[in-house]
Amino acid sequence: MAKSKHTLKQKRKFWQAHITSWEKTDISQAEYCRLNGLSSRSFGYWKKRQDSAKVNSVSFVPVPLAPPMDVGSKVGRAPLCIVLDDRYRIEVSDDFYPLTLQRLVHALEQK
Repeated sequence: MAKSKHTLKQKRKFWQAHITSWEKTDISQAEYCRLNGLSSRSFGYWKKRQDSAKVNSVSFVPVPLAPPMDVGSKVGRAPLCIVLDDRYRIEVSDDFYPLTLQRLVHALEQK
């Protein structure tokens, strides 16, 4: 009879649990694998996948919005563009609320 195949979701969950468990120790990956009967190559593969998933993940930061201010007509001006650490691009129109922008920048700096 053939071995039952684990689904990708089950494998991911299995390795996630072991990686999390290993991170709480002060032993090497190789030692952890030896003590738990795991393939160190597989452990390394899944750890790398997990690390790249963390890098590629997206999270949103809530930013409280203030009511718009009446700043009059400012036709023809280009929007303000802010780039932070090559990771975030913020474009702001003429009628932005400065405190909201300040809160957004502060929230992004905390990440």
